[in-house]
Amino acid sequence: MQETLIVLVVFVAFAVLFQRLRLGTVLGFLIGGMAVGPWGLRLVHELEAVRLLGDLGVVFLLFNLGLELKLERFRLFGARVYALACTQVLVTAAAIGALAVYLGLALEPAIIVGGALALSSTAVVLQVLGDLGRTLTQLGRLAIGILLVQDLTVGPLLVLVNVLSGAGGSIALGLLTALAKGAVVVFLVVGISRYLLPLVLEYIAVVASDEVFTAATLLIVLGASFATEEAGLSTALGAFVAGLMVADSEYRHQIAADIAPFRGLLLGMFFLTVGMAIDLDVALANLDRVVAIAIGLLLLKAVVLYGLARALGYTNRLALPLGGLLAQGSEFAFVLLALAAQTRLLVGPEVQWLTVAIALSMAITALAAALGRRQLDRLEGEASASLTDLDARTAELHNHVVIAGFGQVGMALARHLISLGIQVLVLDYDPKRVRSSQAHHLPVYFGNAARADVLRAAHVGRARLMIVALPSRTGGERVVRLARALYPDLRLLARVPDEGGVSEMRAAGADAVVVEGLTTARDLAERAILLYEPDEPAAAS
Repeated sequence: MQETLIVLVVFVAFAVLFQRLRLGTVLGFLIGGMAVGPWGLRLVHELEAVRLLGDLGVVFLLFNLGLELKLERFRLFGARVYALACTQVLVTAAAIGALAVYLGLALEPAIIVGGALALSSTAVVLQVLGDLGRTLTQLGRLAIGILLVQDLTVGPLLVLVNVLSGAGGSIALGLLTALAKGAVVVFLVVGISRYLLPLVLEYIAVVASDEVFTAATLLIVLGASFATEEAGLSTALGAFVAGLMVADSEYRHQIAADIAPFRGLLLGMFFLTVGMAIDLDVALANLDRVVAIAIGLLLLKAVVLYGLARALGYTNRLALPLGGLLAQGSEFAFVLLALAAQTRLLVGPEVQWLTVAIALSMAITALAAALGRRQLDRLEGEASASLTDLDARTAELHNHVVIAGFGQVGMALARHLISLGIQVLVLDYDPKRVRSSQAHHLPVYFGNAARADVLRAAHVGRARLMIVALPSRTGGERVVRLARALYPDLRLLARVPDEGGVSEMRAAGADAVVVEGLTTARDLAERAILLYEPDEPAAAS
């Protein structure tokens, strides 16, 4: 009990501290784990229970990764983005692997080290982009496209670690085996996700309670993990496959909301255990090597990305910050290195050196982003508000109306409601439109309403009404479904382009639907007034 309390105190304290410092919770958990672990202050000695929770955290991390990899997301990026992403992974992995062999590492572990270090940290990069307000700029879109391709390589790398650690034959045979297993996995994903899983989830959603649906979600994650482990692969790969199975289903947003608390807590435990497993004596005794690895990794990846971006026709102004943004190591490298050590593919102090170096590269990236913010603003202009700013600037709102979309309809609707004295908060995905609206003192904020973290930052849970004024039926339905999953008691009003979308929008959770026409904004405003019923105490105040 005492050690459990210590772990929880460290979890909360370091998460809060490093979020305040804008260095990211990943780095906070690593440092917190090192501080209280067996090679730090020695406050925690029994790591098995924490390590078990950490392993579950990895399972949920990979499940969430699969859940995010919807096919439609990949259609948003052009061929040039994928060319840059694929060549970056291959060239960086080959360069690092060749350097590892030159320094004395065997070929098999060098392949894994090269692949692991070629990846960039999704957690760090997304946080930096959010803090800088660059998520939807050209830099942000390009970085996210590259991260998506990198994330796709995690599954094959997990398979490859298991194959190379037990193949006992040629690497070509190991790669062929990995390819065959990957083909089987893809076949199973397509078959199960298309024919079986939707029927099971629909039956559970209809006849059972919310708690049973959450339990079914956990069963999918852990069951798939257990199945792949029994097949000789990793539990993390099974979770990744499970995420892919439900990524294109209508239950995706509900499942993402259900697992969010588990994923965040257990993933934090994983990074704590990584920090606790770091032998500080070894790290300090080899501090020069650790620093050299971190600096070398940052420089190598930055140069490779910059050179490839310039070769593919991207401007110097875009290629330079892109190289710096994606130069750090990845949280998935911790997973791959830990698995390589567990399977005895990678032995010796190299695992310790690499783990500390990756953490150090993350810290350097976060610090460099904070220090380089003014220079970036000078190049591109000031960015839109981050989620943290959105949360702070709307903290006092209560019983307000949230409008998703600030096109012509959303603009007319917002002006009408404001003229009636109703508090309005508008979320829009166009940074230029947001800047222009804020310059005219309109309550428009930058954010994708189809993301749970944006809805939370806008305090949708305290709103009396949300109006989805997006012109796209698919986009509007996605927002409605997510908002209904997160806030069951919220009143939802939606716009659809034609009569055919009314039933789908109501099935997604909308309380009222307005069909596109000449008076769409007025019709939405009339319905909004009927649905808007503020609490008496809040209205009086």
